[in-house]
Amino acid sequence: METRTQPYSREAEDVVIASCLLGTDASIYDQVSQIIDSSDFCVYANQILFDCIGKLAMAGSEISEIELLEQVRKDGMEEDVGGLSTIYAIQDITETPISAVPAAKRVLAYSKLRKLLRASRLATEEAYASPGEYDGIAAKLEASIQAISDVKDSEGDGSISHATALLKEDFESMLAGTYVIESLPTGIDQIDLQLDAGGIGKGEVMVLSAPTSCGKTQFALNVVLRAAVTKGVAGLYFSFEMPAKQLAKRMTQTTSACNLKQLREGVMSADKQKRVFESLERLSKSPIFTEHYVRGINELRAKARTYKRKHDIQWLVVDYLQLIPISGNAKKHDAIAQISHEIKLMAMELDIPVILLAQVNREGAKRESGLSLHDLKDSGDIENDADIILLMWPDGVDVDDARRFDVDNTPYVSLKYNIAKNREGERDVKGKLKFLNQTGRFQGGGV
Repeated sequence: METRTQPYSREAEDVVIASCLLGTDASIYDQVSQIIDSSDFCVYANQILFDCIGKLAMAGSEISEIELLEQVRKDGMEEDVGGLSTIYAIQDITETPISAVPAAKRVLAYSKLRKLLRASRLATEEAYASPGEYDGIAAKLEASIQAISDVKDSEGDGSISHATALLKEDFESMLAGTYVIESLPTGIDQIDLQLDAGGIGKGEVMVLSAPTSCGKTQFALNVVLRAAVTKGVAGLYFSFEMPAKQLAKRMTQTTSACNLKQLREGVMSADKQKRVFESLERLSKSPIFTEHYVRGINELRAKARTYKRKHDIQWLVVDYLQLIPISGNAKKHDAIAQISHEIKLMAMELDIPVILLAQVNREGAKRESGLSLHDLKDSGDIENDADIILLMWPDGVDVDDARRFDVDNTPYVSLKYNIAKNREGERDVKGKLKFLNQTGRFQGGGV
């Protein structure tokens, strides 16, 4: 059997170390350490040397062969490195630091290749050990590949000039009346007016939490159907409570504004029947994608990245947080906190708005003051990760007590809400909503 060596470049690694030793200060190290760290070196001696150079830099010490040797001895690693003769030999590799950054990028490229090989080997071993577990193994492999790909070379000078230039363009277009808000509006004016972006902005997470039967899912559907069906904006809906057919049924009822119970009972008018089938046709052509099963947050993120690449999704819904499987023996509170954090990272990575549905403690809705941030179930980290938190609860003792009739005798559920967190705007803003539960639609209900 052919023996293969790990891909690496001894020359590039040595050039990085030698370049760091050319100046008396840490300027060269500061440049290359933004591209690589010691784990990216394949040669063990170079890992040690780069670590020791980093310690000298942090201490503000001179970066020289003598100081480096002293640090190596202090760490008890002189024998592993090969002593002063090895340092002198490396030092003679280059006479100018101009090659430092290109060499560091080459070291990084080889490091990525080794990580890719390692991830592939692990996936191969898992495939042999657990045949039939394709989805889980594939998700882990894709997550590993994405993590490797996410490591980027340092670009730019770190100035804020690019961001201010973009902001200037926004301000100028606002003054000219041509500014287009890039957000996902909720469709409820009294809520959108409170949000800085006029809706859920790119990279933002809105947590929507309410007791059972208060329409969390329907509120999310109202938001995304308006984007996908009306404007043709593609998105992905993770539904862990209901299969695709049931979700499509709810979408059809909301889009058509018809009570599908009448269709089942044979009492629906011909006009409404026509609206239902027209809605089905519109839905079938809408760029809405659904997923109903994941093995954990890594697979969820992997699937989201796949849909972003293939379909350029511009919004995402997770229905709901506490139904995402927890891996390992982690405590539920800690696991939910980690999942919440990963979802925020996903929103920023994909640069899309995310609606995250979450459970709420039942007792909070019974208080006269209604729900608060403390009522979010399982983890306070949900509050930390979210950009917007919208809490809803019945305008009464319970949902049954909150049932009302409009002036035209249309039944609805009166809900109270609180924008409990609003990172870029006023928080603790309260109001009322009408949930037309027979058609699944929401309307503003006054304050």
